[in-house]
Amino acid sequence: MTNPADLSPEHMALAALRHEIDLLDDEILALFQRRLSIAARVGKAKDAPAGPHVKLRPDREKAVLERLLKQAAAENHEAVESLWRQIVGWGLARQGRMQVQVWSPIEPTRAFDGARLRFGDAAEMRAVRDPQAALKWAAEGHGVAVLAINTEDAWWTGLRREWTGLSVFDGFGGDIPTALAVGKIDPAALPGGRRVLVDVGGDAGDGSGIRRRGLATHHGWTLSLTDAPLNVGGIEGCVGSIG
Repeated sequence: MTNPADLSPEHMALAALRHEIDLLDDEILALFQRRLSIAARVGKAKDAPAGPHVKLRPDREKAVLERLLKQAAAENHEAVESLWRQIVGWGLARQGRMQVQVWSPIEPTRAFDGARLRFGDAAEMRAVRDPQAALKWAAEGHGVAVLAINTEDAWWTGLRREWTGLSVFDGFGGDIPTALAVGKIDPAALPGGRRVLVDVGGDAGDGSGIRRRGLATHHGWTLSLTDAPLNVGGIEGCVGSIG
């Protein structure tokens, strides 16, 4: 033990700051463990009105994150979002580990990193080689798939055909996404934001008057985004939304 009388004012100030951090760490730990306990109870409540959907509420996540960022200092936004995603991920893990399959033959690391940031370290993630197999797996309710769209495989057309039970609920890669997250999400739980459209014609002109931002095309099919408040499954070809 060091005699306090032998410490310089600088060392004493540093020791005081470290003690304050230790106290804060104890508070954070207690609150985090309390949150995990409540998250487990939320999981049981979700099981009550059973439905064929994964236990994700993108609308709720978006609303909470936006509320927190409004309170956070601007210089802390990136840190707050990263930490909050981890906290939410571990909370979801108390309801069952989130399973994520990632397919991205071009820039796989970018897609994988985006998915990791979105779902947190608690999610069990793995890279896959077949987007159709990933869609089938997601349609069976095992988890969610993160699939690249800047490829020759137009898997997204299947969201209007084979995989109508799946919804897009997030995008990765910036304002113009290069990968989309899909899963059996309750349409009522989709985030408010840009709608994702899969239709024939699209920007080539379908007469609907809806303004679109094209993402990909394939043999007459168009994948695009719109700010129009469309319902999933409608005649416009809305297959989900991204915040």
